[in-house]
Amino acid sequence: MKRALAVICFLAAGQAALADGRSVIVSGNTPTLGGDIVQKKVVVKYDDLNPADKEGATALFNRINLVAGALCSSNSGGKSALLTDKVEKCRKTALDQVVKDVGTAEFSAAASAR
Repeated sequence: MKRALAVICFLAAGQAALADGRSVIVSGNTPTLGGDIVQKKVVVKYDDLNPADKEGATALFNRINLVAGALCSSNSGGKSALLTDKVEKCRKTALDQVVKDVGTAEFSAAASAR
């Protein structure tokens, strides 16, 4: 739960973090036990990584994968067995969008290897 709360705190950064061009938005429709879906967004900065080289792309993928997993399971009951498939679908959809947004061949390869 602490990880999910930490990830959601990135929301405060908002669009301003995107101004440097070394950030990406991870978004997902997070499911709830009540059947509702809440859209959430997290800004992930990666100015310390180069997604065009293998090592940087792998590190970025791992970072974003953790963020997407936390974001998609961050609603109440988000880790229940009833929501496992919906949470995984949310995570995969979020990752697919980020692959397009980052747009490097190495990052796409790192994502495909998972």
